[in-house]
Order: sequence, then C-alpha cells, then structure tokens
Amino acid sequence: MCCVVRAVVLACLAALAACGESPSQPGPIVQQPSPTPIVSNTPPVIESVSASASRVEADTEVTLSATVRDTETPIDQLTFDWKADAGTFTGTGASVRWRAPRDTQTPANYAINLTVTERYGIPTASGPQPQHVVSAATPPQIRVHDSPREIGDMALRFLRSFANSAVTSDAALQEFSDSCGGKKAEKEDIDDNRRDFEILSSQFILSSSRVTSAFSRGEATVRCSFSSRRKFCPADAPRGCRVGAIENVDGTCRLTSVYEQQRWLLCDSNFFGTLAPTMKGFFGRDR
Repeated sequence: MCCVVRAVVLACLAALAACGESPSQPGPIVQQPSPTPIVSNTPPVIESVSASASRVEADTEVTLSATVRDTETPIDQLTFDWKADAGTFTGTGASVRWRAPRDTQTPANYAINLTVTERYGIPTASGPQPQHVVSAATPPQIRVHDSPREIGDMALRFLRSFANSAVTSDAALQEFSDSCGGKKAEKEDIDDNRRDFEILSSQFILSSSRVTSAFSRGEATVRCSFSSRRKFCPADAPRGCRVGAIENVDGTCRLTSVYEQQRWLLCDSNFFGTLAPTMKGFFGRDR
C-alpha cells in the first residue's frame, strides 16, 4: 500500500515539473500597467478682439484688448500670441499696445491677428503636454496714415498735373472731393488756363503740410512758379494781352484737403502772390 501512495506522489511531482511549476516556490505575479487617464478639457473661446482706434497715424500706438473665456484654465495662464504684418507689440496677455510702422507706404490696412494657446494635463512618455490652439475669427483692421506726407504728396501731384497743359481738367482733378465746392471752380479755372495758355515749365517746393482739425481737415503750402506762353486773348482779357507772349508767375499755392472714404482728398486750391496785369487770368477769371 505504501508503494502505491509513493508512486502516486512521484507521478504528481513529475507532472508539476513538466509544467514549469514548483510546489514549494510559486511563480512571479506580473503587474499590468494602469491605463493613462483621459483628461477632459474644452478649448478657450475668443469672444472678441477690439482696438481703441480703427485709424492711427504712422509711429503712434493703439491699445488692443481681447475677451477670452475658458472653462478650466484661468485667463492669466493662457498664452496670447499677437501678430501683424508690420509694427511692434508692447506687453503680454489679453491687453497689449501696437505701434504702427513708420517710414512705410500709406494709407495701409493692417490686420491684427491673435492666437490663444491653452496647455492642460501632464506630459506623457508618448507625447508632450496636450494643448488647445484657437485663433480670432474676425481680426480687427487698423487703418494707418502718414497724413502730413500724404497731403503734401497729393498737393504736389495736382500742381504737376495742372502744370502739364496736355492733362485735361478731369484727369487733373482725380484726387478732389466731390463734396467740396472747390472742385467745380477748379475745373473751370483749369479749362480756362488750357484755352488761354501753354505752360512751358514749372517748379514746386513743398513748404509745409499739416492736419488742421481732428484729423479731418488738412492743408499744404507750396512755393510755385510757372512760365507760360499766351495762346489766346478772350474778350475779357486784361489790357495788353498779346498772343505769343511769354510770362512768368511766382508765388504760393495753398491747397486744402478733407478726410473722407478712408483717405485724404483735395478740397480747393488758391494762389497767393502778385500777378502781372496780363496774367490775371492764369488761375481763372476770379484771380
């Protein structure tokens, strides 16, 4: 009987050894990695982006402000990235200042773009810290002017067109406002000049150019001189008028301007100086 029990025990031990197990030493316990927790997070929302002014002069500042909402992250822990094609930003966060560029072609529009980044959760072995990146849907546009330069350049362009007898009055008045009565009077003056004179040469020196009130009106003063040949003496021509005579005009041309339609336009032009009696009609019948 003992032999039978002994045989059974030996058989069981042999079976356990074949399975790689030991009756006296249990196998190691393998720990399964716990799954990475999924962090639920909603992206920030840019509700609005506003500017303290929609129109500025070159090399001046405007304040930009963003209204942002986020459910999980405090606003001061979000990253605000402000960008524009030119100019410089001062400050960080939801409110900054933007300085318009200087020495650049104006007028020009600059879009102010804003990107907000929210970082949440923790970095993992398989990747960096998760984040949301959102951009403003409707970035504000800032209109930039260098008004004194624009007004001065416009005045010179008109005077050079006036001094070219081949340029029609309509072409010369392209930068005049239709809302100013000066445009109609100026057209009559140019048409009379084209009929009576041929301008041979001219010279213009810009003396001053400035904005006069609330950036809505402007004025340019130009030292101007003309040399011309008389082509025709109308019935109301001054005494001594002689076809073919060459005479000179020298004085100051003063031009006013108005801001409308997001640009500067000329309003009227006047001459200040002494004209020879035979040149009274050079700038029109009323000069």
